[in-house]
Amino acid sequence: MKKIIFNTFLLITIVTFNSCDKVDQPFKTIEVEPGGRKILIEEFTGHTCTACPAAAVELQRLVDVYGDQIIPLAIHAGDPTFNAPRLLPDGSPAQLINGVAAYTTDFRTSDGSNYASTFGITGNGLPKGIVSRQNGAAGTSPAQWESEILAIKDIPQIADIEITTVYDSTSRSVTADIAINWLSNSISGNNYKLQVYIIEDHIIDWQLNNGVDVLDYDHRHVFRGTVNSTWGETINATAQGTSTNKTYSYTLDSSWNQDNCEVVAFIYKESPDYEIMQANIEHVTTH
Repeated sequence: MKKIIFNTFLLITIVTFNSCDKVDQPFKTIEVEPGGRKILIEEFTGHTCTACPAAAVELQRLVDVYGDQIIPLAIHAGDPTFNAPRLLPDGSPAQLINGVAAYTTDFRTSDGSNYASTFGITGNGLPKGIVSRQNGAAGTSPAQWESEILAIKDIPQIADIEITTVYDSTSRSVTADIAINWLSNSISGNNYKLQVYIIEDHIIDWQLNNGVDVLDYDHRHVFRGTVNSTWGETINATAQGTSTNKTYSYTLDSSWNQDNCEVVAFIYKESPDYEIMQANIEHVTTH
C-alpha cells in the first residue's frame, strides 16, 4: 500500500465523489494463506451511552490479540438518546459541567443512522457490534465478538484489497485507488458490492463512562461518512488472477484532522446477506 502527499504547488483536479472504472488487468497470483481474511467490526456507540466505553476497550483488546486482521469502526447511531448533542433550540449548550459546555458535538451521520435502522440497531440496545456482517448483519454484544471472529478468521480470502491514497493538503482532497485482486475461481454467480468509508481516529471530546462525565475521552475509529454512497456500488467478481480497479475522490471536512483520517474499503454480498468478505484500511496521509 502506498501513500503520497501533494504539496501546495502541485495542481491536481479532484471532484468529490467522482469514481472511474479501470479495465480488469492480470496480476501476479497471490497464494491464499489461512488468516488472510480481514475482519471489519462495526461498533454502534453513543457519547452518552455509559456502557459504551467498556465495549471500546473490548474492541481494542481484540485488535491487540488479532492484530491487523481486525479493522475497528465506531458508528454513532442507534438510540438517539445516546447520540444526540445536548443543545437548546437556539443551538446553545444545554449542559455545563464545571463551566464547560458538554456533549455539544454531533457525531451522527445520515449513513450511520441508515445502517442502524437497516440492521436493527434501535432502541435502548447500545453498545452493539456487527462482525463482518455475519448472520444477516445481526448486532451482538461485546461478549460475543470474539467467538464471531474465531468463526471466520481462518477462512481464506476470496480477494485481496489494496488501497493507495494521494492527499492534496491545499484542497484537503484525498484520492483513493482501490485494487481488488481476485484470488478464487469459485466466486462467479455472487453479487458483490464495494464500499468505501472515511473514518477519523483520536477525537478528544466528552463521553459518559460508567456514570462519569469525561471531558477528554479519546474517541477511536469514528465513522465520518461514505465515499461511494450509502451502500457502495456493484462490482463483478472475475476469475482468479485478475483485478478490478476503482478510483474515488473525497474532500475532508475542515474540522477533521487529516493525519488521523483513514480510508476503509471492503467488499460485501448484496442484500439480504450483507456479509463482508474482505476489507482493508489505509491512512489518508503519510503515517
